[in-house]
Amino acid sequence: MESSEDSKWLESAAKDILFGSIAGAIGKVIEYPFDTIKVRLQTQGKDMFPTTLSCIKYTYQHEGVVKGFFQGIGSPLAGAALENAALFVSYNQCSKLLNHYTNISELNNILISGAFAGSCASFVLTPVELVKCKLQVANLQALTMGTTGGNIITERHTRIVPTIQSIIRNRGFSGLWQGQSSTFIRESFGGVAWFATYELMKKYLLSRHTTENNLQPNESKTWELLASGASAGLAFNASIFPADTVKSLMQTEHVGLKSAVVKIMKEKGIRGFYRGLGITLIRAIPANATVFYVYETLSHL
Repeated sequence: MESSEDSKWLESAAKDILFGSIAGAIGKVIEYPFDTIKVRLQTQGKDMFPTTLSCIKYTYQHEGVVKGFFQGIGSPLAGAALENAALFVSYNQCSKLLNHYTNISELNNILISGAFAGSCASFVLTPVELVKCKLQVANLQALTMGTTGGNIITERHTRIVPTIQSIIRNRGFSGLWQGQSSTFIRESFGGVAWFATYELMKKYLLSRHTTENNLQPNESKTWELLASGASAGLAFNASIFPADTVKSLMQTEHVGLKSAVVKIMKEKGIRGFYRGLGITLIRAIPANATVFYVYETLSHL
């Protein structure tokens, strides 16, 4: 590969990382209050929160806006920047490599690149979401961190650094990746749904421009980018939500993949895998529309 090609590749990757980071951080601020309610519904029983509205009311009345809905946002804010940087750079670079070295169809390229991007992002997401989930439920209960001489030791942290220190102290550095298996499954399949829905929806809407004289076929309207991003968010969350529920339980109760699945089935049944889906789909619309719109806008500056 010539030096000029190396320079172009590095410039392209750097832009993906920068623009993806900015888009991810903005999207996270929008979605975080919804995510807090979602995690609480996933990890708490119906005896505490019978409905989504009851969870929202409890959080607001007992904890307020900042400590309730935005508890622990620092970790996922940084994580969202890293996640989206990883998603966009791995997706675009994988797509370019496939186009250069293979003759696969456009659809297969999207599917493979989406799965690859999601799997890469999962390794960044797991420790970030572990800290996030712990902080989001910290105000509801003390977390059991271990036992000594038969006595249960409980620790309750409401800040990022002490939470990380507690995890490493009790479970070692690898403990930060509690729930990695479920996150990997979620992000791999989710990456396919996310990018495929966005690309296909965007392409479909662009195809309608051929009958319009005021737009070139390759120029998307603002509402089209927003609609494509919103659709991608809905497809992602609807397709992987059970895996996300399992992941949340694994991270808040320190159980393995099989144990989490069995626990949910035993205590809540099939419907337990979908507690919090409604508010998650609601949050997905503005958050993902924003992520893709900001990324596309920055990329075309």
